[in-house]
Amino acid sequence: MKPDEHEYKVMGMAPYAKKKYGYEIYEKVFKNILKVKGCRVIHKNKPRDMYDFLKTNLSNYRFDNIASALQIFLEKTLTELFRQIYRKYNIKHFCFSGGVAMNVKANKVLSDLPFVDSLNVPPSGGDESLCIGGCYMTEHKDKKPLSSIYLGRTIDGTDYKELKKIFPKRKYKINFNVNHKKIAKLLCKGEVIAVARGREEFGARALGNRSILADPSKIKLVRKINDQIKNRDFWMPFALTILNNKHQNFLNNKKNTNSEYMTVAMDSISNSYDKIISGSHQYDKTVRPQILTKEKNPQYYNLIKEFEKISKIPAILNTSLNLHGLPIASNIINIAEVIKKSDLKYLYINDNFLIEKK
Repeated sequence: MKPDEHEYKVMGMAPYAKKKYGYEIYEKVFKNILKVKGCRVIHKNKPRDMYDFLKTNLSNYRFDNIASALQIFLEKTLTELFRQIYRKYNIKHFCFSGGVAMNVKANKVLSDLPFVDSLNVPPSGGDESLCIGGCYMTEHKDKKPLSSIYLGRTIDGTDYKELKKIFPKRKYKINFNVNHKKIAKLLCKGEVIAVARGREEFGARALGNRSILADPSKIKLVRKINDQIKNRDFWMPFALTILNNKHQNFLNNKKNTNSEYMTVAMDSISNSYDKIISGSHQYDKTVRPQILTKEKNPQYYNLIKEFEKISKIPAILNTSLNLHGLPIASNIINIAEVIKKSDLKYLYINDNFLIEKK
């Protein structure tokens, strides 16, 4: 795994290990590196050479068990931090930001703590959002929350004439005035469809405007997307977009935690799990949901409603529209590159055009 690139894979790998091995490594290697004191995370017994310390002490352990130990270390450290903040300030409603807040499994542990009444995690809490925070800091009047996270570029050059230049007739068929019902039917048949509409999402999560969609009940589609399109590691789970008014039939969310940006993992409900299996973690059966309201993205919401009418499932597998290792496709040139360099057959643009490979 590459530094500054694959940190999120540790979280995805961790559930595959046996907890007893994870705890063994945690106790031996990680436990005493940091501590929480005075509501701050500080060094406890910091090794003089961290790299050499980890390399020496972890050399005899398997990678999945190391991932488990590191996840345990993170969750225990954050739990103690939150507990100290609660005891000192009697805070029960938490906002959690920063790069570490992208760990959705840790966020699940935090949201389940008995003294936490609510946990709010922003859609993009890393350094990339500092510019927004800077603007808020200098603005003294009319500070209002962002009403939408779809802040990126729109898709230009998507009239029929332009699309014919990008997708030549000999290789592609361009269908226009294609409605959500048609897309829902294709999804129910097991097709995988790239969707690009409106303005791009800001942040690390695809939220329906630059996404690859599939039927969440068809487990074979996980391998198809991984092998033919995303070229990802087999253990990495896909996410799920689920309609807000139906999500508690599929997810355990007793505190009604806000996860409209895929920032908090949740346990699935066993008797409905098979309907969302491909949008879950295959081993521990947790889900990283985008709990969607119609107000946040009406077009995406209506597409899932059409899918629900046919499948009786108010949810859809959602992964980002990009090639492995590259950013989410932003403009029509990026999007076309994904289609041309992968085995994706369908691209649905601006809820109108359906590009189909011949």
